Parts: sequence; C-alpha cells; structure tokens
Amino acid sequence: MTHRIVHLWIAILLLITACQSAPPPPTAIPLNAAVAVNNTLIQWVRSPEAILFQADVTAGNRDTTLVGKRDVPLCTVYGDNRVVWVNELGPFNIEVLYDRIEDNVIGTFIAYLTVNERIYTYQRPDNMPEIDETAVVETIAINVNGVQHRADGFSGWDSEWFPRVLAACRSLSQSPVLFEPNGGWLTVENAPYDPLSPALTWNPAETGLDLAALAAQAEPSWVANAQAVTVWRLQNTQPPRFLLQQGDAYFAIALQVPGISRTAPPPPV
Repeated sequence: MTHRIVHLWIAILLLITACQSAPPPPTAIPLNAAVAVNNTLIQWVRSPEAILFQADVTAGNRDTTLVGKRDVPLCTVYGDNRVVWVNELGPFNIEVLYDRIEDNVIGTFIAYLTVNERIYTYQRPDNMPEIDETAVVETIAINVNGVQHRADGFSGWDSEWFPRVLAACRSLSQSPVLFEPNGGWLTVENAPYDPLSPALTWNPAETGLDLAALAAQAEPSWVANAQAVTVWRLQNTQPPRFLLQQGDAYFAIALQVPGISRTAPPPPV
C-alpha cells in the first residue's frame, strides 16, 4: 500500500510539471498548478456507485437509526464524474446540490489533495484507544489509481484542514443543480406522540401513501416521482425528530435515495 501511494504522488507531481497548457483549476481551490487527467497516470473506477472522494461527519451508530438513514454525505465525488454535496441554508433546512464535472477538474482536485493537503499522510495511529460510540467524527475517503485511503479526525489534521478540504470539494461545480429524487426507499415506523417533536398532518388521499400500511411492512418500500419528492422535501426542511400524524396515529419516516444517501440500498431491478 505504501509503495502504491508513493507512486501515485510521483505520478501527480510529474503530471503537474508536464501540463503547462492545462485549463486552470476552479478558482476556489488554492492549487499551485493546474493538472489535466492522463488516464495512464490518474485513474478511477468509472461507475456511478464508486466513490472517488468523500468528506463527511459521522456519529457512532447513527447510520442504523431512522434519522441517520436520511443523511447525505457532506460532499462526494463519484466515479461517473458527479459531485454531490449538502448546502446548509439554516437550522433544519438543507438542500442537496449536484453537478457533473470534467476529468481535468477531478485531476486538479486529486493533485490538490495529494500535494497541497498531503491527504495520504493522515492516518489514525495503531495504538489509538477505542473511540466513544457517540463521538462525532470528521472522515475522508479517497480512491484513485487502485489506492483506497481513509482517515478521520483522529488522524492528525488540524482544526482548519477538514473545513478547507470540504470547501474545496463543494467548489468543484461552477453550475450546481438542485437535486430532487425520481425515487427512493421509504421507511415508515410507528412513533409515540412527543409534545417536543413537531407533528405535521399527513393525508394519504392527497399523497397516495398510507403511512399505516407502509409501517406494517417489514422492509422499506420504493416510492417514485411526486411521492419521493414530497418526502424528500419534508425530511430536508424539518427538525430530525419530526412526526407525521395520520388519523390518530403518529409516524416517523426516512427516504433513502440510491447514489445520494449515505446508506441507501440499490434501486429495484
């Protein structure tokens, strides 16, 4: 693994030196030089499921909770050249943005991470004590040239490193588009009434979704088009513990969108 990382560093440094006429990097990234992708030097898996880079914040077993199932990683670059990121508009109000970026933009970003930010030098020590399962931790992942590297906030970076790298990822797109799903996996659970949780009235006749029937199912249900968009907008603009009231019953929901949400199953075949 160490030799492969060294080879990757050398390849990128040679590419920076060679590419004098490459297009400039995104202006928000403080790169020393621009890089054009040469498929013999910088490669990645060209798949919409492959994660080329990801910056995120996780907390213990959150992914197994209903609230955690709604999560979208803070910024991800996928193998099909999509960049997807979360834009925080205010308390309990986010939007998910995306774009497709050119190969040379990705190459410049990889060079920035490798040379400027020394991303491969960060690694959690082997003798690190066990982390409290409730700890909120910054995480990064990068996978290029067959080298998969992961690190987190216990790997030695300073307090400005992760916000800077996250901002660089979010700046890759010059023409972001608001994401709204064509479909997703909807989980519905019965929930007790909680006076501290906001409750919204849900009308199954208007939405076409009977929450009581969906909650009785053992597995998530695939919903599409307007139904998926309705749920998506709700969970992105409400406090985490919001409830939906249908008749005299209360329900909690989560929509997982493949290729967007952190833990979404693949779409139905």
